[in-house]
Amino acid sequence: MGTTFSAILLVLTVMNAGPLWRDETNTFNLARMPLLEDIWHNLHFESCPLLWPMLVRGCEILGLTDGDMSIRILGLGIGLFFLTSLWLCQRCIGGGAPILSIALLGGLPAFLFVVGANRAYGLAGCLLVLSFGKIWRVVESPTKSRILSAGFICLLFTQCVYYDVIFLGAMLAAGALVAIRRQRWKIVWTMAGMGLLAGASLLIYLPIIHRVPEYLPFWRSPFFDAATLWNGLSDALAARSSANPDGANGPQIWIWIALLLVGIIAAVVMQRTRVRQTPKPEVASKSANAERSDLALFCVTSVVLGTIGYIGFLLKLRFFMQPWYYVGILILCAISLDGILSASWPALRPWGLMRIGFLAVMMILNAGPAWAEAHTRRSNLDVVAAFLSHNASAGDLIVVQEAWEGITFNRYYRGQAQWLSIPPIDSHDVHRIDLVMAEMNQPEAMTPVLRAITNTLTSGHHVWLVGSIPIERSKDAPPGPTPLPPQPSEMPTRWWIGSYLYWWNQQVTTLLLDHAEQEEAETIAAPGPVNHFEDVSVVRFTGYEPGTE
Repeated sequence: MGTTFSAILLVLTVMNAGPLWRDETNTFNLARMPLLEDIWHNLHFESCPLLWPMLVRGCEILGLTDGDMSIRILGLGIGLFFLTSLWLCQRCIGGGAPILSIALLGGLPAFLFVVGANRAYGLAGCLLVLSFGKIWRVVESPTKSRILSAGFICLLFTQCVYYDVIFLGAMLAAGALVAIRRQRWKIVWTMAGMGLLAGASLLIYLPIIHRVPEYLPFWRSPFFDAATLWNGLSDALAARSSANPDGANGPQIWIWIALLLVGIIAAVVMQRTRVRQTPKPEVASKSANAERSDLALFCVTSVVLGTIGYIGFLLKLRFFMQPWYYVGILILCAISLDGILSASWPALRPWGLMRIGFLAVMMILNAGPAWAEAHTRRSNLDVVAAFLSHNASAGDLIVVQEAWEGITFNRYYRGQAQWLSIPPIDSHDVHRIDLVMAEMNQPEAMTPVLRAITNTLTSGHHVWLVGSIPIERSKDAPPGPTPLPPQPSEMPTRWWIGSYLYWWNQQVTTLLLDHAEQEEAETIAAPGPVNHFEDVSVVRFTGYEPGTE
């Protein structure tokens, strides 16, 4: 029932997701570049290795991804594959139904937002689950077929998202720890070999990884602290849709924490029980209790090492936390809890019914937000672009408030009016961080946009401002034109894009508020709620009043 409920939500998500939003469009445009060489040279503008872009490219060659709905159907396939992976993983570790995994993940709005998107995170989640099960099977019995199968899955897993190597390293270390306790040294070397093979496959990305420090200051939050990680986790586990970011938090985060504590305590108790078993090690190693305690050790070690490693990675990264950053670690926690708590506990009968009751409670708690997320559009820039294609004339000017929103707008706009982004860059296929940083070094980066706005208004045409940034003069700004931003080295936040985006939009806003004669907000209705990451509005400015500074 839980799997069916999740599958229905995934289908509804595909039906209602609508257009690709900027991150999805970035991946789509990268995958469809004319030459493989082009993909490689632009890969540092994407957050994942080659596997997912090449999969999208392969589907495009076969004619399977020629439009938005085709991409959504591919995402549905990944989502259903993930649910299948949960069942396959439970079979690999000797469990029953993945009750806890379905309960914790199946109705989570962040999971629905991420797993079927045109990004590498969904496939990474599938391969994480399969790697977990395959590694345990090798620990149980290292046959040649199992080793080859596990090695291949682990190799693919590391090719999804760069930081997947943290989770893979945690799972392989956990497998090696169990093997050491069993004194199965061949398995220890097998775990090391699979890790070295998977890690070596990332060496081809060293030229890209070496460029990361160049762009890190661009994305890093100048306000980052330890609370940022907690707030990001709260957002990922919050029972609210992406169209309602300010909604109240549910009790989900405390349920996750409580269940993790129960799982860790249960795993520790199982280790103590194993030590007190029969003194004959050859008998104890084959007993069911010893097998379950070894599985519990594997699960809890994977969670602990994976969590520590990933927290260290996020602290080093210092980005603004987004819900999709947490999906991988949440999946690892969920499947590990299933491995620890899926055992039969005679002293807690009926333990099976308790797990089913927990599933029912979580389905009820998540039903409303999950249903809302399944009916949320990923963007409204497609309807905005269609509106402007019909209403903006050839002499008008369209100004998109962010270069990243320009990626989506460029995909859907088919009108005759000229359009510019803030800052004005000449490529809107992928996240061209290099072009934006070049504009940050220009003291008069907005001059082309400001000049175009003035010329459009004085000629009697309209200026259409597209975006989600409020059109109002800053309370701290002095009268008259907004001053130019200083150089990055002189800014309090240095290279952070947020400060510059604020300055640039203040220059545009000041010009329009001071000189435009009329301002009118357009009503453009989207068929359904819209993801808050890309929910834009349109304001039309007309006429010109000179000399009002």
